[in-house]
Amino acid sequence: MGGIELRAGGWHALIDAQLGGSVLQLSHAGEPVLRPTMPEELRRSGVRASACYPLVPFANRIGYGRMRVAGKDYLLHANFPPEPHAIHGIGWQRSWHVSMQAPSMAELMLSYGGDSPHEWPFAFDARQRFELTRGGLQIMLTLVNRDSTAWPAGIGLHPYLPACPGQTLQFESDGAWRNRPDRLPGAYVAGSEWDFSAPKLAGQLDLDHDFRQWRGWVRIGGGSAGTVRIAATDTFPVLRVFTPPGRGFLAVEPVSHAADAVNRAWEEGAGYRLLAPGEALTGRVSIELEGRA
Repeated sequence: MGGIELRAGGWHALIDAQLGGSVLQLSHAGEPVLRPTMPEELRRSGVRASACYPLVPFANRIGYGRMRVAGKDYLLHANFPPEPHAIHGIGWQRSWHVSMQAPSMAELMLSYGGDSPHEWPFAFDARQRFELTRGGLQIMLTLVNRDSTAWPAGIGLHPYLPACPGQTLQFESDGAWRNRPDRLPGAYVAGSEWDFSAPKLAGQLDLDHDFRQWRGWVRIGGGSAGTVRIAATDTFPVLRVFTPPGRGFLAVEPVSHAADAVNRAWEEGAGYRLLAPGEALTGRVSIELEGRA
């Protein structure tokens, strides 16, 4: 696998600008911190087999690709069949270009002119800045509205971790939205079922849910590299947690809004946000190991 190699201390990262601006590998002292990218899976599944990829200019699902902005209706392609929804934006399905590269740092850019309105009808620029330090990987993600009108914007990151026996998941939030059968958010639920303030065994979970007002950190214990801590700035008030049984991974996704927020602007915590022309939305996510520096 080719790509941009970053090194700092015992850390090693591999970034692929051409494959959706994705992270292919993140390891410490030779042990995987994020899910290793297998070449055969990469050939079969593309960027979805990577270790992490960006979500721009929206996160997770827009229900059936339908949205209404400033009184105008739009219909987006379902970009991940047989999924009936538009999902994860368009950045993960496009090539980015390298604007800066150093031994422990790289910056990727994506410019989109709104030329394919059934993918996304508004122009934007996006930037990812990767910095590897002795503490871990920092990713700064920025989205800028380059259109002449305001539009509903969102950003996020989709890191995958390798599943392993005894793995635990811990974070704090107010609760989560229970999914409908079509995997769009339904009723909001709080209570013990959604309380992860004490570690829970990840292998006993089957989640694909948005957690509202998480506290900006999540701990994943039990991996070969140690306890992974993913933290995010308050640009990302929602945490998407995906723990599909038997798939060999789990995903914890800091995002700026819940799924289908464009169609749920009225709902508390959904995170609907209009980005004005020239305005930027920026957030930072760190992936570290506890007790390592």
